[in-house]
Amino acid sequence: MEKLTHFKDAPLIIWILRILLLISVIMVIIIKISSYLSEPRVIAQSVNLRTNPNPQSKIINQIPHNTRIKVIQKDNTTKWWYIKDGKQKGWIAAWLLKNEDYNSKKASNISEATIVLDPGHGGNDSGTLSQDGKMEKTYTLPVAKKVLQLIKAQNSRVIISRTSDQSVSLGARTRLSNQNHANVFISFHFNSSEIDEGDNGYEVFKDHDNANRLANQLDSGFSDLPLNNRGVDIGNYYVLRENTQPAVLIEMGFMNNPSDFEHIKSNDYQQKVADDVEQSLQKYFK
Repeated sequence: MEKLTHFKDAPLIIWILRILLLISVIMVIIIKISSYLSEPRVIAQSVNLRTNPNPQSKIINQIPHNTRIKVIQKDNTTKWWYIKDGKQKGWIAAWLLKNEDYNSKKASNISEATIVLDPGHGGNDSGTLSQDGKMEKTYTLPVAKKVLQLIKAQNSRVIISRTSDQSVSLGARTRLSNQNHANVFISFHFNSSEIDEGDNGYEVFKDHDNANRLANQLDSGFSDLPLNNRGVDIGNYYVLRENTQPAVLIEMGFMNNPSDFEHIKSNDYQQKVADDVEQSLQKYFK
């Protein structure tokens, strides 16, 4: 009688074991997926895998946008990480990865925000030139200063990379943003084309995904400017590429296009750009 009972119970035990095995397999899969999704991913268009934790060291490979990587070691002093990408190991700049460690603290409104304004060029760097030799650096500064005054009135913490005709390195400009954990970094520039009068209009550039919403908000805010809208594009500029924070570079017209330049040099146009930036930031931080 006992043997018969044991025989009848055997299929039930087998099914229980099978269910437990299935649950174990599912748990392993979930753990692996969770581990994969927690790995940092590349937010730049591509990043260089290097032999040492500095931008001068030899490039081993380029890792494309959205690739997830396995972190082996973190150097929180230099903010470079030793990582594994497939079979290759090397160092990568951590600020070019999407990871909670390097997200800026969100501001719920503009008065809580830290905003870095960067008037392009200055000092011995004139920037591009108009057809009659006027320098780009002369016009980026007053636009940034107008934005500065408007945003200061909102009680925001505003930092500007230069306040006069002085030379400021690209690294110093970028560090202002990274070290102050800026919620927004905006670099002000004017464009030029290879052929005079060849191109016209304004454009917003970004490099990392964390600047998508900011770039689109500014592009929308500029819709009332009297110049052609060239839209939002990817810009592989140092101040964007090496920035850990949401960063954009705006080109507010073409210096070597006489029609654009008439607007560029006018106080009314500069003020309109500043007003649009301030209003766009108001909406961005809502």
